[in-house]
Amino acid sequence: QVHGSDLDPALNPGAQYFGEAQYVTPDDALAGNGWNNASWENLTIASSPPYSASLPDPGTHRQEPAIFAWVDIDPAVTLTSVDIDGRLYFAYRVTDNGDGTWHYEYAIHNVNSDRSIGSFAVPVDSSVGLASIGFHDVDYHSNEPYDGTDWPFTADGTTLTWATTPFATNANANALRWGTLYNFRFDADT
Repeated sequence: QVHGSDLDPALNPGAQYFGEAQYVTPDDALAGNGWNNASWENLTIASSPPYSASLPDPGTHRQEPAIFAWVDIDPAVTLTSVDIDGRLYFAYRVTDNGDGTWHYEYAIHNVNSDRSIGSFAVPVDSSVGLASIGFHDVDYHSNEPYDGTDWPFTADGTTLTWATTPFATNANANALRWGTLYNFRFDADT
């Protein structure tokens, strides 16, 4: 699901949109081919509601999730894979805001890790001034049992941490499950 406000060109000048499809089949899983089951493509979004999408790109980017699109359009993005009971991709970009502050943007995509992810932490010294701390996840729908509560953040003088409720407390907490991507961001004066 995508919020209409995320597609409104007046609210998102210069935005680029990408669609991803992921499939899982028993034979692929048994053959150990679970890391290449996603593909993405550029999307063109209509300029007014209901914001329909079309596929202008003649080619699908096969066997890679849409997090690769970020690297494709911005070579300053760093992308790495993390293999913990499956595959996750971690990407980040640091941008100079031009006013003595820096913008830090992180994305984690869980391709097929059985673990899910319940927290994300960045080392940040207590002397660093923080602003514009943000988090973005997916909206659950169709009677999914999962709690969609956004991850709150804490800054304890050594780390900035976002976390959901632990699995032991709530098995349906808003963990980063397979096939989803969450964003984390903040501005800092260093």
